[in-house]
Amino acid sequence: MMTMLMGVLLCFLGAFHASAAVVSQCETVADRVLVNADGRVLSWISLREGAAWSPAIAGATSWGLPALETEGITFDTLEAPASPFCSSAIPVSTLFIVACPAESSNHFAALVEAPGAAVTVAARALPLTYDPEDAEGLSVCVNGQPVWTFPDGRHIVEVDFAQAVPGCDLRIGGVSACASWRQSWRGHISEVVAFDTPPDETVRRTVRSYLARRHGVAGYFPPPGPEAVLQAMSLGLYTHALFSTQLFMR
Repeated sequence: MMTMLMGVLLCFLGAFHASAAVVSQCETVADRVLVNADGRVLSWISLREGAAWSPAIAGATSWGLPALETEGITFDTLEAPASPFCSSAIPVSTLFIVACPAESSNHFAALVEAPGAAVTVAARALPLTYDPEDAEGLSVCVNGQPVWTFPDGRHIVEVDFAQAVPGCDLRIGGVSACASWRQSWRGHISEVVAFDTPPDETVRRTVRSYLARRHGVAGYFPPPGPEAVLQAMSLGLYTHALFSTQLFMR
């Protein structure tokens, strides 16, 4: 019976046309973040077979490393600014990031940088906003809505790039600028999901719903339904069985 159920499930998953795929899914659980003796992050390991994220600038005295804390990975350090992450992932078209911003009183904070554009949170702004001029050419949504403000607490930032960007050219948690600019992300990052091509809206709703449940993001994220969950899983999303999908056979 178990073999029959697995066969039906695999056929069901195979019925979806995989127009996109998860190339990296990283979350801040102990066995997925490689740290040194000081708790500084050396590598952020992807679930399954996806690409890892690592500090883009290592070994430079003017740069430090991000740190792993209970709330997630932080790039906000008192000493040298922490290096942002880059990846060996094949080109990334869509990023989902669970982030928690901190009010910045003295400098800008960059969450994502791609060549020619960045999601940069404006300093001293309440509520926190990101600069639309910096993000020109990017499609940015917060908790599924195209707004310019970041709410308090954890939220889901969704970034679509005008053209796919190689992971080695992406920056998460800061920018590859002069260290004195101190544009590292102020706050925490808890999970990153990267797609090689933009997923459809059904998959997007599933990813948002999963991330909201997994990380306690406030807001309305309706259950996606079993078919949508299976579709997202077929593209490589790992859901930790947060959605109950039952298969009944007569």
